[in-house]
Amino acid sequence: MAIIETKFSIGDVVYYASTTTERKQHPCPDCLGTKKWKAVSPAGGEYEFSCPRCRSGYRSENELSLDYSIFVPVSHRLTIGSVRTDSADKTQYMCVETGIGSGNLYDESRLFSTEGEALVAAQALANKSNDGDVPWVAQQYNKTLKVCDYQLNDGREHVERTRANHLAWQIKDLRDEIAGCESMGDVANLVKSFE
Repeated sequence: MAIIETKFSIGDVVYYASTTTERKQHPCPDCLGTKKWKAVSPAGGEYEFSCPRCRSGYRSENELSLDYSIFVPVSHRLTIGSVRTDSADKTQYMCVETGIGSGNLYDESRLFSTEGEALVAAQALANKSNDGDVPWVAQQYNKTLKVCDYQLNDGREHVERTRANHLAWQIKDLRDEIAGCESMGDVANLVKSFE
């Protein structure tokens, strides 16, 4: 009778090579990562505001999103609880932490004696899943981006415009009141009240 030898035995502590995902963001092709835009009006006013591409929470076109996910390596510490082999030399294990008899099956090729070995294998898995460069990102985002003009308003301009409007109303009110005066004394008293 042949004896089947396995890499691990019941009770062995092993490390499972795996991956998980992380959220990332492509570099913004508009602000080049500064998260700010500068605008100069034809009159020479300079304005700085948040980049509408990478600082936006809502987009009407999701394909313009700079967000993406990548696979990153992880290893999980497990304890062998059951060993399964078949005639095709395939060995699988069930572990105490994930259930024996009705839990997860782990292929021998993804289990390692040390965490370091598992992380090297997990990095190879992550690299394979992440395979492919993204030079198309800048071209994909090279679409019209709407910028609301209210973002470019200068607060000083608004204050001056409000002040000028208020002064115009005061002058109109003064003119109307002067027109209702019966004597020069009434006009003099009215002018003093506006000082």
